[in-house]
Amino acid sequence: MYFLKNYQQQNLGLKLGLLYLLNITDIIFTLMLIQTGLFLEANPLMAPILNNSMTTFLIKGILPAALFIYLYIRLNHATTKQLKISNIAILIMVLFYTLVNILHLIWFSLLAFIA
Repeated sequence: MYFLKNYQQQNLGLKLGLLYLLNITDIIFTLMLIQTGLFLEANPLMAPILNNSMTTFLIKGILPAALFIYLYIRLNHATTKQLKISNIAILIMVLFYTLVNILHLIWFSLLAFIA
């Protein structure tokens, strides 16, 4: 519980790292599920990007890493209020990507019954 409530910069950095990991597992799981031919990308913004592996890598790998590093550096100059708001926003995104990854795992488990 302390990890969730703590909004110190170092702790926020760990949460950003977790968010990045969840983002990467999301794209890996998505690509694996799409390759089965039984699934489509649900996000209409990402669907056309998945056709080009270099663009996919840039959008889901490099761009978030750069943004998270920039955000982490900016947190050095944040007020307590900004740190608290950042903590809440990051936790919401971690929750969202956790749910997305759980859905992927559910789809993988259902593949055994479909195939």
